[in-house]
Amino acid sequence: MTQFDKDYEMGKQSEEQSHPDLNKIFNTNLTHDPEQFAHFDFFSDNIFVELKTRPNTKFNGEYFIHTKKDGTTCLLDTLYFDVPKKWVAYRNRHTDNKYYIVWKCSGEYFYWEINHDKKDYYIENQFRDCGHGYNQERNVVNVKIHALQRVI
Repeated sequence: MTQFDKDYEMGKQSEEQSHPDLNKIFNTNLTHDPEQFAHFDFFSDNIFVELKTRPNTKFNGEYFIHTKKDGTTCLLDTLYFDVPKKWVAYRNRHTDNKYYIVWKCSGEYFYWEINHDKKDYYIENQFRDCGHGYNQERNVVNVKIHALQRVI
């Protein structure tokens, strides 16, 4: 089983476990999208939610501390997601749809409503192993800590 497969399985399990919490956070009854590679995991009338589970990342009140597989840690001042989700939101920017990215970091939820003002995020190109055993190029949206909503 590849690292991608392990991460995918963990993500699907987290979606099932987090579904009730997400309903509370967004005060709606979200439907879990049955499509395997849907851009957003959950949706309701005009709300779309993508869940990113990061069990090895913890917020210390100022930064996110990510613990790598080798035990080393790094400080993060952003959380990221793949740029195609932003493109979906951008294509629908003139509708009343709202698009959210939710990160579940060590059991704690943080979310961001996708916007297009470029004040609280930036896009960067990455070239790294995404779990398949070889490096891949992809663009990601980095959301700055100050823009995240922490669910308490």
